[in-house]
Amino acid sequence: MHEIELKLSVDETTLEQLAKAKPPKGFAVSEQSVKRLRSVYYDTPDHTLKKARISLRTRHNGTNWLQTIKQGGGMQSGLSKRIELELPIAGIEPDFHVISDNEIKQKLLSLLEGKQWGILFETAITRTLTYYTDKAGAKIEVALDSGIAKTATKEHPIHEVELELMEGPVESLYKLAGALMKDRPILFSSSNKAGIGYRLASGEPPELPSEALHSNYIELEPGDNAGSAFQKILSECLNQIVANRSCVLQQNISEGPHQLRVGLRRLRSAFNIYKAAFPGNETIAALDVSAKQLATTAGNQRDIDVLVEDIITPVIPLLPDTHSVEPLFEAIKLAHVEAQIELRQELIDPKLNGFLLQLGELAHSSAWKENLGLSEFKKLDLPIQTFAQNALSKRWKACEKRAENLQDLTIEQRHDLRKSLKKLRYTVEFFRSLYEPEDLRIFLKCLKRLQNTFGYLNDVAMADRLVAMKLPQSLQNNEVSTVIGFVAGWHQARADNAWLEAQERWNAAVEAPKYWLQAKA
Repeated sequence: MHEIELKLSVDETTLEQLAKAKPPKGFAVSEQSVKRLRSVYYDTPDHTLKKARISLRTRHNGTNWLQTIKQGGGMQSGLSKRIELELPIAGIEPDFHVISDNEIKQKLLSLLEGKQWGILFETAITRTLTYYTDKAGAKIEVALDSGIAKTATKEHPIHEVELELMEGPVESLYKLAGALMKDRPILFSSSNKAGIGYRLASGEPPELPSEALHSNYIELEPGDNAGSAFQKILSECLNQIVANRSCVLQQNISEGPHQLRVGLRRLRSAFNIYKAAFPGNETIAALDVSAKQLATTAGNQRDIDVLVEDIITPVIPLLPDTHSVEPLFEAIKLAHVEAQIELRQELIDPKLNGFLLQLGELAHSSAWKENLGLSEFKKLDLPIQTFAQNALSKRWKACEKRAENLQDLTIEQRHDLRKSLKKLRYTVEFFRSLYEPEDLRIFLKCLKRLQNTFGYLNDVAMADRLVAMKLPQSLQNNEVSTVIGFVAGWHQARADNAWLEAQERWNAAVEAPKYWLQAKA
């Protein structure tokens, strides 16, 4: 059977509160129980099964031993989809004879043939199980898990919530999660109990800090229509936002806020591309507002990182010996701490739970299509090749309009053109799997070069923030002002040349073949 479950990392206090919580409105509790589970995981010392994306586990549920085999899946935005086979066995040792799926059985045997394998680690969990039902026909198992993962020499605590859809529509899964977790701090799990156990067995830290995540390739199929492509795009945006939220909360690196903002901007760009199909949709409008607000906060920290890394640091070797950059760095550091605190406060605000879970529901459920009018339904039923061609043409025309009288654009108008180019780039990335790489190579190369130039021009314009920055009273002196003036002046001189380059690169983009018009729709 296919398993669909949502995994959330929580603290011990949240688990205790959830165990006592009443059923949310619209849901009823059908049964409750408490179990003590011992789960034993098997593999070779070099993790043969894990590398093949297979999990082999035996579990004692208090009365019986069960053997569970999971294949495929992985975690994205806390959502796990995988094939799971579970059958009773006589004892702790795995029994391959009971496996009913011959393909999986043969794969297991071939992977383990001639190799030493055995117990790698185990978990001991107290699980509070509650089954929820709703009028849509959903039955959802909610497991509140508290315990440890352990090897022969190490152990690590586990506190998490698992919501598994047993029957019914996937939107019920997200609605229940939103209702239960509305005012409680959560993080989407990027791993599972087995992941913690494997890291313990390997001598790695049990909970690796989340790394900054760049956008991933979106695999659209020729058979997709505009609606199914929209959900794939939303799912990828959500994955990038969730991963970089964790990165910002766990690490102090500049790439986290940057990729978080990129994910939010890509999401807003997707909403904009599809806005004609959702006129007046309150859910999407609210999600867009939330994404804009969070992107602004993430941008405040990212802009300060850019000032330090791309604006000030390159000029330091050129400063006269009589000038020190340290007082300026001290002032910027204070501003960075303020921006970092503000961003992290937004990211742990329980209100963000609703945003992420609503976005997850939109990406993985088809229920929202039921309320579409005939006109909107027809737009979403368009073949994705036709929809993509229209979207790319619209984005390109917006850039052309912004670039009229290019040589006379003001700084603000240059910024508007840069934003239009960025939206075009996101649209190209959303739909690039529909085209042959060679067809879009020339245009994409021109677009990247153009974006790089306009990106630098935007960064230089940000140098004005140095002049306007409110410095602590003790740091407001002539030395700091002189350094600011030197940095701003050096970049402005380079910006004049970059602007000439931008005009040349724009002309190259205009001449580049528009691959989406040449492809068969």
